[in-house]
Amino acid sequence: MPVNRDLWNEPLSRNYTPNWHCSICGGGNLRLAAESLHALATAESIRQQDHPAWDADWSKLRFSAMLKCNNHACMESATIAGKGRVEMVQTSDHDYDYVEFYTPEFFKPSPTLILIPKECPGEVIDQLQQAFVASWGDASASANHIRMAVERLLDHIKQPRTRISPKGKRELLSLHKRIEGLASRDKQLSDSLLAVKWLGNAGSHSDSLSREEYSTHSIHLNQHFKHCSPRTGKRLKCL
Repeated sequence: MPVNRDLWNEPLSRNYTPNWHCSICGGGNLRLAAESLHALATAESIRQQDHPAWDADWSKLRFSAMLKCNNHACMESATIAGKGRVEMVQTSDHDYDYVEFYTPEFFKPSPTLILIPKECPGEVIDQLQQAFVASWGDASASANHIRMAVERLLDHIKQPRTRISPKGKRELLSLHKRIEGLASRDKQLSDSLLAVKWLGNAGSHSDSLSREEYSTHSIHLNQHFKHCSPRTGKRLKCL
């Protein structure tokens, strides 16, 4: 399953919108709605304008905008907000101009950052969609939603949540134990889910998980998620 990490990294401008796919129809791309982009300089940038060496490319911005799906059968709208910067760019052989570039830190509904097959359980899709939204501004929270997606996937394939203790009492199994128990049914899936689970733990207990770590490891690992349908017995690519 291809992953386009440029979806996180490519900036928006008033004249250019990255090819963010519409998560509602799946067939269109989100485009900047006319006159919807608003940007203001940060307080720090305003103070720096008094510096004798100040130049426009020192500017730091905050922005918000609306996007609209270009599929006329859909026309879904999305809200984005985040940070901006100003860069000098070459406009012709001898001319230069200052252009504002904007990087989303909030995006809802978010583009689907990995393709989710139709067979994927709804409860897993819900957690992934929340992970997509969080990934723009909080990679650690996004990783935590992926960890929860693992839980929902195990529920779907009927992996036990409890066991009977040596004393005869029913006790809850940790996520780690549930995944380990899956190895007797599907070792490859168990190994993949353990890797994703550890990333989710990092997201739950650390504020230092970077967007690059998230996009490089978590989305890559999710390409290997599979589940076995209890109704059909077929192996289906889930994530």
